[in-house]
Amino acid sequence: MSILQSIIYKMSHTAVVIHKEKITHSTYHIRIKLKTDSFKNYIPGQHLRIIVGLVDNSSLSNMVRTYSVWRYDELRNEADIAICIFSNGQGAKWVQTLEKGDTIYFRGPEGKFTINPDADNHLFYGDISSLAHLYELNRNTGISKKASGIIYSSAKTHYFDDLSSKRNFGFLEAPENPADDIITEISWNGIPKGNTTVYIAGETAFCVALHNYFKKEHGFLPKQIKTKPFWHPNKKGLE
Repeated sequence: MSILQSIIYKMSHTAVVIHKEKITHSTYHIRIKLKTDSFKNYIPGQHLRIIVGLVDNSSLSNMVRTYSVWRYDELRNEADIAICIFSNGQGAKWVQTLEKGDTIYFRGPEGKFTINPDADNHLFYGDISSLAHLYELNRNTGISKKASGIIYSSAKTHYFDDLSSKRNFGFLEAPENPADDIITEISWNGIPKGNTTVYIAGETAFCVALHNYFKKEHGFLPKQIKTKPFWHPNKKGLE
């Protein structure tokens, strides 16, 4: 083990894998039992930086991957994660060899792609890579709030249900980065009047296109638009 790997190892929190299931052809559901109180200040919508390359002589970019917390059970001190394997990169290889009982090492939770508690309406847009994250946000909007969204992918078989019954996302079967198609759907459905926050996640170009659309076409202020690029073509390790 290199000096860098040793340092990362010592600075990480640990958890044990207690459930692994392939829920679609391209996504695994992982549940972990936390060994510490690392989630005591958890805010729904935060992510973990998980070490996926300890056994390899990897570069830093290949040692760590960022995964959203799909759900956190405070009473059981357990967390759920959805891991997509479209890229067949280091993270995909890691999760396919992961087994129940294995120990994982991570940093976090951290991140600012979280719910705006002051908004009355919440709109969610993204692809399959961001679905678990948007599910977690959706579940935590509050009972009195309104929420809806659209998730896209090249095939309906990529779509998976949330871990709870609260599911109100539409699905659009479309090619990579279908910003124009999503904008058409938004135009048909309309934008809620009043205090609204929009959450945009997935591929970088998609995030940029929708951010510009809400800002220029609907006059949304920067604080009303939250974006999180989950991936960029040919770039490794982007959160």
